[in-house]
Amino acid sequence: MTNSRNSKEQSFLIAFKKLLKEQCYGSQGELAIALQKYGFGNITQAKISRTLTKLGAVKKRNVRNEIVYLLQDELSAPRTKQAIHTVVLSIKHNNMQIIIKTGIGGAPLIARMLDLQGESVGVLGTLAGDDTIFVAPVDVNQIEHIAQSISVMLDFQH
Repeated sequence: MTNSRNSKEQSFLIAFKKLLKEQCYGSQGELAIALQKYGFGNITQAKISRTLTKLGAVKKRNVRNEIVYLLQDELSAPRTKQAIHTVVLSIKHNNMQIIIKTGIGGAPLIARMLDLQGESVGVLGTLAGDDTIFVAPVDVNQIEHIAQSISVMLDFQH
């Protein structure tokens, strides 16, 4: 029974961390509702509070300027667009992936921003070099829209 309990607790922590990485939950009630979708019903506010403390989660502004629960390692998200738009040189796609060219050293920062936004802007994931980012879209059929959303988010003018 101990293994079953540990396994259930591990599954709970994995789901909880995944929700926090989405960066869109501003209350413990919202987290409880989201956890129900993962099959964790009847989670008390006290358990959510203890788990937030255990994981070191804090309330901060996300890249969309909303106050949400974040994991400590997610706090390094850049928050200003003012300098960002000067770093991006081009945003293009080949109907399979989006390629973003930046000034030297700018790609990791931009990729981090895109990864933090994630599926909310259609980004499945990124791979960044020093000045180039490969963006895997969630849906290649929506790639034009996703590329435009990224352009708007980065304040990039073609």
